[in-house]
Parts: sequence; structure tokens; C-alpha cells
Amino acid sequence: MASSLAKDLCYLTIREAGSLIQRQELSPVELTTAHLQRIEELDGRLRSFVALQADEAMAEARVAEAEILRGAYRGPLHGIPVAHKDQFDARRLPSQGRPDAAQLRDVIEEATAIRKLRDAGTILLGKLEMDGWAVGIDAASQRDQARNPWDLSRSPGASSSGSGAAVAGGLSMGSMGEDSGGSIRYPASVCGIVGLKPTYGLVSRFGLLPLSWALDHGGPMTRTVEDAALMLQSTAGYDPKDPTSIDVNIPDYTAALRQDVKGIKIGVPRDHIARLGSRMDPDTLAGMERALSDLEGMGARVEEVVIPSLEYAPVVFIAMWYADTYAPRKALIQTQPEIFGEMGRSIIYQGGLIPVSDYILSQQARTRLRREYAEAMRKVDVMVSPTLPFTARPAGSLEGEGLVSGIYDLTHFMCPFNLTGTPAISVPCGFSSEGLPLGMQVLGKALDEPTVLRVAHTYEQHSGWHQRRPPI
Repeated sequence: MASSLAKDLCYLTIREAGSLIQRQELSPVELTTAHLQRIEELDGRLRSFVALQADEAMAEARVAEAEILRGAYRGPLHGIPVAHKDQFDARRLPSQGRPDAAQLRDVIEEATAIRKLRDAGTILLGKLEMDGWAVGIDAASQRDQARNPWDLSRSPGASSSGSGAAVAGGLSMGSMGEDSGGSIRYPASVCGIVGLKPTYGLVSRFGLLPLSWALDHGGPMTRTVEDAALMLQSTAGYDPKDPTSIDVNIPDYTAALRQDVKGIKIGVPRDHIARLGSRMDPDTLAGMERALSDLEGMGARVEEVVIPSLEYAPVVFIAMWYADTYAPRKALIQTQPEIFGEMGRSIIYQGGLIPVSDYILSQQARTRLRREYAEAMRKVDVMVSPTLPFTARPAGSLEGEGLVSGIYDLTHFMCPFNLTGTPAISVPCGFSSEGLPLGMQVLGKALDEPTVLRVAHTYEQHSGWHQRRPPI
């Protein structure tokens, strides 16, 4: 297959490829072959995969092709090649963040979200880089490895780094990522793709290596909002294996995409945005303001909202995240500290120093933030903010001195909505003067993914930023 043809196939959206497959105008075998070729050509530079299963993927593609030819079409994800963050356990591919991963290979139970996508007919290409922000085992080989396809000297974002790089680079049509304080939305923003953090408990976390019990969210990373809705449709739903899973009716998420934004009320927390002052990149702020102007032009109403506790959210998040990271790793950090790497050890040790009184205060502050956010959202349909205060950073720029202050700025706009547990999606909203992607968040009420997706999709289709491809 010619390289240019493979590239064109790899940059089809999930919806486009799924429609061609359903009409039998494109074979899952052809599509999977194209992705494996592109991985072979590019991943030496992107370094997004930690485990590639080419033979297994081709076998799955042949099965999918046979099913479709005999009329057993499963739906829009049937025959779609995907790869997932290594924080999820997959069949015969346990997370490498587990100290006994090698022994678990033949007995590990697949993560519920990955199994649901497999049941929907997806083809698993392999597992993707999970850098040290996920505080996994063997951080020396699993930290700061993946690179941004827009600029190979820059980070693709943490910690779903491989997911951001692979989806943006055309190596995977979609990926499940994990977000404790922005680890889906950060890579999505700096890689110019879509990253959705659903409502807490909507997507099962069974089989997801825990980072923070209270903050972890699994969600899709794709090149379009519609593709994120399709992946959410297959992964959302109650799972008795996950004690945090919520039992609710699952709507048709793609149905909301057929509506526009006329009459939608959009709140903007301008006081929270202004707190970063000169640390806020002007291009990022300008991108969000242009997007808001575009949304107003399409009939939305924009107004300012004030949520006082947003000011303290990053501090509350850091206290909770550090403590939650330490708790399940206490024994390992005492007996095998070398397996975490320098940055991982720093985070875990600091988590062990957080007093119980501070953790309790952080929980009380979280409760207040949730209440204030719910009150603000009674007046608007969604909120909008930048995803990040800046574009993609040089690789490794948050390590060493200034790590905590770096996390404070980095998570400023994202972590409040892990604390509230409400849906948040990052969508491209332009490019910086250096040609790097900019991201904007659309934030919603608990379980109101349809409205979040509706606003994000309407803006995406109007702006067209998602149609740009990185130069790699």
C-alpha cells in the first residue's frame, strides 16, 4: 500500500471509516494494514507505543471483515483500529504499571471499557505510552518518551501522552485515556485533538490501574467530537465490578450533535482565568476569545460567572492527588523505590507527608466547590475556559525544581472539574504564532454530556481546526 494512501486512510474519522466499512467499500483488513504501516514508518520518532500487537490486530481485522461480509455488522466501531493508554489492562496486555505485569499476562481480566470497545468490534493495535505523571512502575522507561507530532522536541502532554501522540499522528483512530487532573485534556489540547473526561462513574474504571481513587476518570481521545461521542456510547454504563460506577440511563450521545447552539447560555469564569496573569499565554487567551465570539455569532449567549472556590481548586487538587497517589504505593515505595523514577518518587514521598487534617480540609473545600459549581450551572448551560495556560512545552520541562508550581499552573483550568466530577471536553480552538495547537474546554453539568458534546461539535464544525494535520 502506497504511503500516501495509507496516510489518507489513517486520517479518516471513525464515523467516515465506519460508514465505508458498513457499505463494504473499505475493509477492516485494509484499514488495519494502513495503520500498522504508519506505525512502522513513524513511531520510531513519535515513540507512542509501549506494546504493539500487529499479528493479533490483523487476525482481529480478518474476523471483523468476515463478520461484516456475512451481515453481522456490530455498529460504527466495527473494524476500527484503536490503541489505549497503558493504564488500562487489556487481554494479554496488563498495564506495565503493575509490578507483576509479566505474571499477569495470561490471567489478567480485561478492563471493562476496553472489553466494551472490543465487543463493539474495534481492533486493538496495542498499548500506548503512559509517562511518569501516572506514577507507574518502571518510570525510567515509561516517562517523557512520546513526542508531539506537531513538534518532535515538545511534549505531547501528560499522562496520556502516547494517546495524544498516536491519535494526532494518525497511528490510532481513537484511544481510551485517563484523567485525574487533566491527563486526557492536556494531551488533547497540545496535540490538537479532542479529549473527553466524562462524569465521574459514567465509564467503568475496573481494570484501570488506579492513580487517585477520588479523581480518576476514563474517557475517549479522538480527532473529532462525533468520534468521542461514538466511543463514549460504547463505554458508558453501569459496571458492578466498579464500586464507583453509577447506574443511569445512557442516552444517544450522537443525537445531540444534530442540534445547534442557538439560545445556549455559556458562562465564562473570567476572574479565574485572570488569576494566572502574565503566566497565561496570550495566544491561548486570544484563541478562546475568538471561539466565544464565533459561538455568539451562531446564536449562543455568553456571560460571566463567578465561582469563588475555583481560586483554591489547584491547591485542593494537589493535596488530594498526592495523598491518593501515595496510599496504594506505600509498601512499594518503601521496599522498591527505584522502580518509580525520580519524579514518581518525589510525588509519592510528598504525598506521604500530607497530614490527615489537610486531607480532610481538602475534602471540605471540594464539597464547597461542588456546591458553588452546581449553583453557577443553574444559570448557564455550559461553561467555557482555556484547557491550558500555554501550548506544548519542551519535553521534560516540568521535571525537577518547580514541579509543584508547574503542576499548579498546568492544572489550573482542568483540575477543578475532576474535583466536581462533571464532564469536560477539550477541543482545538486555533494555533499559536509558533504553529502549535490551542485547546478550549467546554464544561457541563453532571451527566449532561449531550449538551457538552453539542456545543463542542457545533464549534468544531464551524471552525474546522480539526481538519489540520501535523507535519509528521
